[in-house]
Amino acid sequence: MSRSLGRGGRAAHTTVHRIWAGTEVGNIAEQKSLEKAGFTREGITRATGWRDGAWRDGVIYSLLRTDPAV
Repeated sequence: MSRSLGRGGRAAHTTVHRIWAGTEVGNIAEQKSLEKAGFTREGITRATGWRDGAWRDGVIYSLLRTDPAV
């Protein structure tokens, strides 16, 4: 993810309040990266994507403008 950082480490060039990201439950590396970037894990979405002949569960993350900077 790429973003311009303003004061407090948040995107200063937009009024966006919420950014979300999703990944598969088994993708631990991406989950760790999102958490390190300051995203909060919100929950699991069951059978959210079809890959390799099977439905896969997902994990949803969010980052709010009002969250403390990492």
